Order: sequence, then C-alpha cells, then structure tokens
Amino acid sequence: MTNRRSLSIRSKGLWVAVAVSWLGLAWLLLGPAPAFADAGPHEAHDAHDAAGHGSQADQAPPAAHDHHAAGAHEEPVDPSKIIVRGGITREEERAYSLFMHRSCGLAVLALGLLVLADRLTQRRYPLLRKGMGVIWFLMGLHILFNADPTDWPLDATFMESYNRPGSGEWLQHKLLSLVPMAVGLYTMLVAPKLKASPYAGYAMGAVLAVAGVALLFHEHQHSPGMDMALIVKQHNVMALTALLIAAGWLADAMERLAWKPKLYVVPVGLILLGLELAVYTE
Repeated sequence: MTNRRSLSIRSKGLWVAVAVSWLGLAWLLLGPAPAFADAGPHEAHDAHDAAGHGSQADQAPPAAHDHHAAGAHEEPVDPSKIIVRGGITREEERAYSLFMHRSCGLAVLALGLLVLADRLTQRRYPLLRKGMGVIWFLMGLHILFNADPTDWPLDATFMESYNRPGSGEWLQHKLLSLVPMAVGLYTMLVAPKLKASPYAGYAMGAVLAVAGVALLFHEHQHSPGMDMALIVKQHNVMALTALLIAAGWLADAMERLAWKPKLYVVPVGLILLGLELAVYTE
C-alpha cells in the first residue's frame, strides 16, 4: 500500500514537472521577440546613418532632386498579386495553404475523437483503431500529393522542385508526410497481429516527438504580405502540442506510471492540435 502511494506521488510529481517545463518552453517560444529582431537591414542602415551623419540628414535636398524623385515614384504593388513559387499569385498560395492546414486539422480532430472513444470504451472495438489507421494514412497521402500542387509529384519533376527557390519547405512537407503514413500502416496492418507491448508505445512517442521538433524548424518561404511572426508562433504552438501528445503516448506505455488521467493526454492533445490547425491563418 505504501509503495503504491509512493508511486502515485512520484507520478504526479513527474507530470507537474512536465507541465512546468512545457509552460516554460511555451513562454520562450511564444513570448515577445526583442525589439531589434524586427528591424530589417534598411532600418539598421538608416539608424546608423542617423547616428553618424545627423548634420547631413538635416540638410534639405535640392529642389531638382525632389522633382525627379516625384516623377520616378511608382504605384505600390499589391502583395496579393505578386507571383511566387510555382507561378501562382500570393493570394492563391495563401488560400491553398489555409485549405491544407484546415483540412489536416479536421483529420486530426477526427483522430482525437476516435482515440477518445476507443479509450472510453476500454478499447473493446477494433473498428475504432482501424478507423484511426485509415485517417492517419489518408492524411499522409493528402500532404504528400496536395501540400505543394505546383511541385513534384503532381506538376514537376523531383529535381525541378528541388532546384526551385524555397525547396526547403517543399522537402519538409514530403518528409513529414511519411510520419502519418507510417503510423497509419502500422495501426492497420501490424498492431492487430502483435501482443500489446510498451516498446510500441515508446516508438510511437519517439516518432511523434521527432515530428513535433520538426515543426519547430519548419520553413515558410517569405512572400510579400505574409505575417511571418504570426506564422512562426502558430507553428510553435502546434509543435508544443505535438510534443505533449508524444509525452502522453510515452506515459501510456509506462505501466508503472499509475495515473488514470494519463489515458486522456493523447486524445485531448490531438483534439487541441486539430483545432489549432482548423483556425490557422496567415
């Protein structure tokens, strides 16, 4: 009895430590950036000129220069009409990006609800787990084929896509698509034939942790009109949620961790991640 109580206290202490660490990491990633971080090279150059050549800055330019400058002034370009990677406009790129994030969000939300139903029914219905596997696999295919419609494999060769500017984002999409496809195949074809093993949970947690870390470094090619700070913060939130899900999966595999609420960390995390993707914006 004493050992069980001691184990329960240690498990709760572990989860408190995890929660505190998660909140600390969230503050570091999502907190306000230093003021100098937003200063572009032109702003830094202007500041340097103002500091070193203040007297020159106060001098009025000749009238002739004003006349030529006024004549050379161009109409501002609408950022949404600028052509970006793949020959589409920025507005088209934005609309498609929102479609991809939000459609994946609906898939992840459905996954979370299936996992929750599976655990509330004490995993008595294999059909629920097959449904999870199908959703995992189809979501991976969706990302592989549709994340970059003007690139390989739909609209260009692999090397053409690789040599285009901004290929890092495209390549990350393809690599990340392998994670849900692998999880889906394992859930549908391998897991039903194996006895329950904690090592499967450890492997699943490790794979999801790798995906979460990858989201922290996920690139978005900068295009005019994009709020890069907002995009980065949203991906950081998703990455933290993915790491929470990974921690929940590892906790599930630890039979000695006697804490009943641990069963709900994974489904709640998946539901949160689905909602984050569903409201994603740029």
